Amino acid sequence: MSLRVTVNTAKCQSYKRCAAVAPAVFAISDGAKATVLDPNGASQDEVIKAARACPYRAISVTVEETGEQVFPPTPHTTVPTS
Repeated sequence: MSLRVTVNTAKCQSYKRCAAVAPAVFAISDGAKATVLDPNGASQDEVIKAARACPYRAISVTVEETGEQVFPPTPHTTVPTS
């Protein structure tokens, strides 16, 4: 399953938590904003954990094949708790 991971740079405040949780997926750019290196560089659970770590909820995670947004959850989605 492929993931599409996006960072809303207007919301990103460079806490670097995403990069600490999933360094193969996220990095901090020269402009001090999170960027996506490889959306499939970690398991879906780890990517969601990294997105959850963002205090400003600047990261969105979508399943490429279905278009389902898994984080932040929409009213009809279930987010893994692990």
